Amino acid sequence: MIHDEMEEAKLSCMKSDTNGHANTTEINVVSTNLARTGVASQVSDYPYSTRSGLANNAIDGNKDTDFSSESCTHTNLEKDPWWKLDLKQSYKISIVVLKNRMNCCPERLMGAEVRIGNSPDNNNPVCGTVTSVVSSTLSFCCPGMEGRYVSVVIPGRSEYLTLCEVEAYSDSVTNRNNDVCS
Repeated sequence: MIHDEMEEAKLSCMKSDTNGHANTTEINVVSTNLARTGVASQVSDYPYSTRSGLANNAIDGNKDTDFSSESCTHTNLEKDPWWKLDLKQSYKISIVVLKNRMNCCPERLMGAEVRIGNSPDNNNPVCGTVTSVVSSTLSFCCPGMEGRYVSVVIPGRSEYLTLCEVEAYSDSVTNRNNDVCS
């Protein structure tokens, strides 16, 4: 059982329609951030610091978007880099929130996919794709998606993957009409 405090926040959530167009919905989050009790891993650790760049930095609760604050992950330059959260059991996930690095190179996250499912190899259904990096906070509605693993993958190119925080919320997420993240 998760014993973290309930968090409340208002977020703009991106959700793709059936034609792949991103729509935004204002979401009220009143739920426990499941990521805080999970285990994070990534394809590689950036070798130039002992603390900066580690996978667990994305679930430490520190949302600072400056890499030098030692709160962000960072992989080596990799083909199809990935970061993964193991929630230790399957949950219905309604929303995933990414905090992007903003002191340098936010465009590196363009095209990244948020995936949710029960496959530990990151071959899970896509909840959403990063289509803009103007804001440091990128929120994705994932209604009805269920899984033990939440991953972020940049498919099809060699890139560094940096995340400053990842949050995952269960199905007690509501929008202004009290509908579950629809």
